[in-house]
Amino acid sequence: MAEACVNVRCCELEVCIGSAKIIRDVTFNCCQGEWIVITGPSGAGKTTLLRAINGLCPPTAGRVWALGSWIPGRSRREAQHAWRNTGTVQQDVALFTTRSAAANVEIGLRSAGQDRQAARREARAWLDRMGLGDKAAEYPGRLSGGERQRVALARALAPRPQLLILDEPTAHLDHGSAKVVLLAIRDLVRDGATVVMSSHHKEELASLRTCEIVLEAGQVTRVCR
Repeated sequence: MAEACVNVRCCELEVCIGSAKIIRDVTFNCCQGEWIVITGPSGAGKTTLLRAINGLCPPTAGRVWALGSWIPGRSRREAQHAWRNTGTVQQDVALFTTRSAAANVEIGLRSAGQDRQAARREARAWLDRMGLGDKAAEYPGRLSGGERQRVALARALAPRPQLLILDEPTAHLDHGSAKVVLLAIRDLVRDGATVVMSSHHKEELASLRTCEIVLEAGQVTRVCR
């Protein structure tokens, strides 16, 4: 398979944290326009695997190919290219507490190269789409956990990145909000984005994802396409 169409490739990946081996010999590809969902019990290593793909948790052995460069071995310029073209939402939602909801989304758009006025319009549009149009001026401290998560998702999705790495993105959302988020992700996938995400709610993703990877004790036990 040509590397040009592969946005994520894990090759015999192992990740240790201290003396504990969290990821063991994981190998898979994810191409442009694919939506991979990683499932498995708590403690299976899903978060660590996503962090390794994102360059936040260096491999102990094996390699990760993400958006045109290998980890380890990625130059600073290659890392910057990958980060600019990756949208990330982790379980611990990281918003700027001194910025409003709208300003948090604008930051993602400005980092992707949009001018201030266009970023402001786009940020408002995404907050409306997430059902947060009336919360645009609110600061994270005045938002509920689910609202903060939707702001973080809007910030990640709005720049329409090539790669989305999402760790339990609907975990704290009600059914209606989760559906809005998943449909927004689907639209980006249809436009060619690659998605690698973890979830405990594989039933709600069955009709949307292109592949499910089951992880248990850090190992891939099943791949369903």
